[in-house]
Amino acid sequence: MDLTRFELLETCITRLLHDVDRVRAENTQLRQHVHDLQTQLAGQQKTLAQLQREREEWLPMRSTLQAMQQERALIQQKLQHMLATIEWLEKHVGAENNAKT
Repeated sequence: MDLTRFELLETCITRLLHDVDRVRAENTQLRQHVHDLQTQLAGQQKTLAQLQREREEWLPMRSTLQAMQQERALIQQKLQHMLATIEWLEKHVGAENNAKT
């Protein structure tokens, strides 16, 4: 091998070694990035699981609340009817008492 070819080969090997070092550094950064993303994902999955558990706890309460609101509306209607009946009775009983006197 002549000296020129040897120097050219040496230059190529040096470039390859630099490229390998650069790729290793990039791979290290990518591994760290992947690790960070996995950590974030695990945190988000944990939060999602917690939110789903809370939602499951709230759903029966929501149904109960809706039933109670319907019952309240029914009671309110009955009370309004009773009030109207009482007012009618007061009006008519008062009118009868006035008529008797």
